[in-house]
Amino acid sequence: MLHTNKLLTSLLFVLALAFISAGCTSESDIGAPTTYPNADILLSAEEFAVALNDERTIVIDTRTSDSLFQVSHIPGAVHFHSRRDLNDPDSPIEFFMVGPEVFESQMRGLGVHNDSRILIYDEGNSLGAARLFYALEYFGHEGHVALLNGGYLAWLDAEMEVAGHEVMPMPEGTYTSRVQADRVCDVRQVMEAANNPNMIVFDVRSPEEFDGTDVRAERGGHIPGAVHLEWSEVLIDDGDVPFFKPFEEIEALYADLGITRDKEVIPHCHTNVRGSHAYFTLRLMGYDSVRPYEGSWSEYGNM
Repeated sequence: MLHTNKLLTSLLFVLALAFISAGCTSESDIGAPTTYPNADILLSAEEFAVALNDERTIVIDTRTSDSLFQVSHIPGAVHFHSRRDLNDPDSPIEFFMVGPEVFESQMRGLGVHNDSRILIYDEGNSLGAARLFYALEYFGHEGHVALLNGGYLAWLDAEMEVAGHEVMPMPEGTYTSRVQADRVCDVRQVMEAANNPNMIVFDVRSPEEFDGTDVRAERGGHIPGAVHLEWSEVLIDDGDVPFFKPFEEIEALYADLGITRDKEVIPHCHTNVRGSHAYFTLRLMGYDSVRPYEGSWSEYGNM
């Protein structure tokens, strides 16, 4: 009987603690994410390796050196210099993205179909990979693209298999571009955003570009009302591999800037390469309304 009473007392104590804990939980904590809401678009080396086994997978190496690709790359990968080949040489705006017809031809040349799952990597900081990620989502391939967290440096750090022989050409793909107008904005919309409390212009250039001491166009400075955080601040910089910071750290960075999920976010840099990196990070963090300013400071600073 004494043993039964002790057991009953212990159970009541545990239940009381649970009740108190539940009462201390605020409504804002309920359902709050504890990891990247769109974690499926950022893969570890191990997850990336598993995804290679899907016959629909196309692996694209976006490193800037074709010669390094020939020496060593992830098995089955094709090479695409996104920071160069996505630039429209006929555009009056420096490094403006190619149109849908050109992009469609490029992706078909890489063997891409509309049902392909595309895995992208670059040297490690995800600049090249994110630029292609943004292009693919802008041209309608959302839901089928993922990046390798830490890029090729992470692949080597995990001691994964590499290939180094000459790559055989991929069979022609059947990819079709479908422009998503809600994934981009122009200078008119950027100027309107200055007076719209539901829109945030997000400048991810260096502090020197933002304050006008590093001038890369006719004028230096920044768009009135813009908030600033350099693109690389979302990456871990205390190791050999530039992984993305944990969810809670990036969430805190955005909260300090007033970047919340109920607002439309317009990231940009000078040519929208770094802006594309911010686009990817915002998507990773669960922001649905993100419209990069493709013209970026290359257009705005020259107007």
